[in-house]
Amino acid sequence: MASASFNWANYLTLADELGNRTDEAALRSSISRAYYYIYHLGLARAVSNGYRRNPGEPSHIQLWNLFSENPEGVSQKLAQIALRLKYRRERADYDDIFPRIGEEVPVMLEEAQLFAKLLETLPLRHPSKKSQRQ
Repeated sequence: MASASFNWANYLTLADELGNRTDEAALRSSISRAYYYIYHLGLARAVSNGYRRNPGEPSHIQLWNLFSENPEGVSQKLAQIALRLKYRRERADYDDIFPRIGEEVPVMLEEAQLFAKLLETLPLRHPSKKSQRQ
């Protein structure tokens, strides 16, 4: 029996819940879940416009390059937000020391929500390879 598609918005809900805790593991997980929420929002939009990942190349960079190379200003803004969140997610997942992580979580959550709102304003045909700047 096939299951229903996963609702990636649940990651943002979980990120918010984890962000209200004080232990570092929860805060790091909050940052990671918030990033993956926006990653999957962006990926779903790109796939709906024919995007396919090139094997052998980092999938996250490919996706955000697609957004950044799009002529729509909103798409470029989405790429900027995504890259900031990706940077924080990598720090949370890989760095042994993450100074002031408690200050980063609310910013991360706000930017994830901003990403979702801006994505809704992006015309449905964007981003796509057809509309990339050459």
